[in-house]
Amino acid sequence: MNYRKKLVEAGKKLYNLGLVAGTSGNISIKENDDSYYITPSGLSYESMKEEDIVRIHKDGSAYKKEQKPSSEWMMHLEIYKKYPNYEAIVHTHSTVATSFAVSRVNIPLILIEMKPFLGGDIKVAPFKPAGSKELAKAIIPFLKDRNSCLLANHGVVSCGKDLESAFLSAEYVEDAAKIYFNSKLIGNPNIIE
Repeated sequence: MNYRKKLVEAGKKLYNLGLVAGTSGNISIKENDDSYYITPSGLSYESMKEEDIVRIHKDGSAYKKEQKPSSEWMMHLEIYKKYPNYEAIVHTHSTVATSFAVSRVNIPLILIEMKPFLGGDIKVAPFKPAGSKELAKAIIPFLKDRNSCLLANHGVVSCGKDLESAFLSAEYVEDAAKIYFNSKLIGNPNIIE
């Protein structure tokens, strides 16, 4: 499987759908317990090529020393370590979901898609500095029975058994955020019990 090609294509789709701006966000795929592919640090998705994708060890070091992985590599590896059922992670800065993260407001179970595709409501993990071990540790409990969570003042992380399912979850988080926001403007959103 060409992991690099899949990540480049997913990155372009992420950018074109407006789920990230500039060089924000990142995507990874687990190959095995000591091989992960992740988008590089500080490179635009529009110009990203297969050779730019960074292959890293479980300690975060790059197989090619001259390459620099995303600054969020610790978050990705911590999730893979704690939840071995996940094979891919998509981290977005999607506008509406991140607005809820900035406001530190959970998104309740409002859509029928949220239970099967996300595991339920979407909670906000506490704020920790971007790229830190503290952030990597802080989000772990929020993914126990959900595949996605909001990162306070930061963005969204979605996980999946493959890249397609992780990406779909990230799309559903933003969709739920938009609908919840609009339903709050209209009136009183009804929560699914």
